[in-house]
Amino acid sequence: MNFNISEIQLYKLLFYILFGAILFIILYIINHYVIPLIKRKQHQINKYWQKFQIVAWVLFSGMFFIALIRANMFITLIFLVIILGLGWSFWSNIFSGIIIRFNNQFEPGEVISTEFAKGELKSINLSQSELINDKGETIIIPNKKLRNAVLTHYHKKSNVQMHSFKATFSNKKLETVYQLVLNCPYISANQKIEVERTNGDEFNISVAIIDNSFVDKVNQYFISFRNLSPSKS
Repeated sequence: MNFNISEIQLYKLLFYILFGAILFIILYIINHYVIPLIKRKQHQINKYWQKFQIVAWVLFSGMFFIALIRANMFITLIFLVIILGLGWSFWSNIFSGIIIRFNNQFEPGEVISTEFAKGELKSINLSQSELINDKGETIIIPNKKLRNAVLTHYHKKSNVQMHSFKATFSNKKLETVYQLVLNCPYISANQKIEVERTNGDEFNISVAIIDNSFVDKVNQYFISFRNLSPSKS
């Protein structure tokens, strides 16, 4: 076993550090400047993007760790034990944050109730999260406690958003189209639904979508009824 620290190839370690810095900058730019521009499918993209980032960092960390082991196994294991031992509370919150993000357990804007606080999640960071209570106070919650102490998980009403669609239905009465809209599983039936015939078989439909990621599915739902024969009812 090699104990000589002078034999570690420093340039290889610097390469990994530089690569990690570049990866961080790229992900930061995408998170803060690219994703916010994607309005239509932002919610759906975020689910997969969070997982991609976690996998990317896990792969990078694994490769970096292997490089350190190859450089000097003894020193690497000693540092690993020291770092994990002294900062176990911090690392347990990191691991909980990774699980929360990977499983999409919570999202900013959702309302949760715990044994010690209730309010809206402002942000979910890697080691801790921020919650705004009914008084407008910001409460910092370690991710380990957030993951294990949530009693109730609400969804904000603002998640239901209004959208307008233009659809074509052959030989359909206004009442029939309204019923088709009402039966769509991606539309909130307890919200306002407006159906207006504009020209012949064309209709303007204004409805509340349960989630922005369902917009394309609603369009496909309307298209599936486009050329069906008229209802006999």
